[in-house]
Amino acid sequence: MDDSTYQQLRKSKFYHPEVTEVIYDVDQLEGMIAGAINVVEKGFDMVWDKMMFNFHFNLLHEGYEAMERLIDEKNLKIRLIVEAVPENIEQIKSIPNYEIRHLDDIRSNFGILDNRAYVVSIFHKGSPKPQQVFFSNSRALIDKQQALFDQLWEIAIPLEKRIKQLETHEGSRSDRIILNSDEIEDEIISLINKCNRELIIFSSIHIFKHFIYSKNIWKYCSILLARNARIKILVDSFDPDLLYNVQLINQKTKGNLIQLEYSAKLESLNECLIIIDGSQLLRIIHDHRNIHPPLIASSTSDRNYVLVQEILFEKYWNEINNLTMFG
Repeated sequence: MDDSTYQQLRKSKFYHPEVTEVIYDVDQLEGMIAGAINVVEKGFDMVWDKMMFNFHFNLLHEGYEAMERLIDEKNLKIRLIVEAVPENIEQIKSIPNYEIRHLDDIRSNFGILDNRAYVVSIFHKGSPKPQQVFFSNSRALIDKQQALFDQLWEIAIPLEKRIKQLETHEGSRSDRIILNSDEIEDEIISLINKCNRELIIFSSIHIFKHFIYSKNIWKYCSILLARNARIKILVDSFDPDLLYNVQLINQKTKGNLIQLEYSAKLESLNECLIIIDGSQLLRIIHDHRNIHPPLIASSTSDRNYVLVQEILFEKYWNEINNLTMFG
């Protein structure tokens, strides 16, 4: 972001000019955080993954203390969704004035300031603090992301109930684990064949390419389009072969088209999520600690969990499309 635009945003309390951009400048990153705390009028809605939780709790002591003071002074409302696990539950319980709810397996973060500014902190691998920030004050994007937050909030478990779950070891999901690569491929094909309405793929390009050509999965995608199902694919970097195959299929179909987006401007992934009709999810993880097998899959039909992952996919999808609109 050029300095002139940045200064205009700060002076206008992030109201204008209308901007959607990834910010790389360290001073601007820190200024955004401090500026948000200084200009907040109503409150924040926030989703924190593990990296964001650790960053706030361990490295933002001054900002956290300032926020605590402002909650009473301005009567702020702060809603926080976080993954409450045995390793961090005592820290979460020490936050007195936030409304806090729990969701399993949060893979990203975002914050909405007063329903007028939207921010995602982007961490590089192994870093304790963000190196980039996705910022937008686009009304269209904020409305979409606020709606997604409200959906997540309704699904999320109140902290008091989550504490009881941890104390009694209840509420854990039962997933089917798949370790064999051939079985993972068979599961992918089986799920695609079951699909009737919508196939969502959200993946590391490396994991995606590992499977997509092995058993001609493109053939099954073509069959889905012929059934008038929707296909959305979001990967973390551009790949010409992937684009070519998608364009080839789209040229042959007379109905729905495969929608393909790349999230290279955002964070990279180490997993692949495949969601079928909003009812079943296959998650494939590249576990760098394991050589055999390097890929581990889990399959679940837990309704709330699948819905949460679908909403998080939509979060990324909206961000990428808004970046494209703003160039």
